[in-house]
Amino acid sequence: MSSKLSNVGPLELKVLGVLNVEANMSVSSIQAVLKKQGHNLAYTTVMTVLVRLFDKNLVVRKKEGRQFLYSTAQKNSSPLKVFERMKTSLFGNEKLRPILGLLEFDDGLSREELEELKLVVEARLNRGQKK
Repeated sequence: MSSKLSNVGPLELKVLGVLNVEANMSVSSIQAVLKKQGHNLAYTTVMTVLVRLFDKNLVVRKKEGRQFLYSTAQKNSSPLKVFERMKTSLFGNEKLRPILGLLEFDDGLSREELEELKLVVEARLNRGQKK
């Protein structure tokens, strides 16, 4: 299954993220959530993504009437777990490298976002001092 997790695309991650929040969703309800997030995708596109995730054993489905309802297959199929496995396979034990890489190549971060990042780092530093 780990090889399947490392082969998850960006749109599949978005769909997993939607299903991680709410279970037993139809294709049209997932499509509606994605549209609210700014992704105007065709019904058939969302359905294709769900079929691929089902084939990778990352989602389960149950038939209700004429439609399928989808849920994540397991706790370890959440987007954060997928990201963790991808990060480990790409960077090994180098924890700082992916963070610095994101900062280096993303000039789109606003001052407010950078300040928020600074607060998170400072909170982590302070938490480390309490031990």
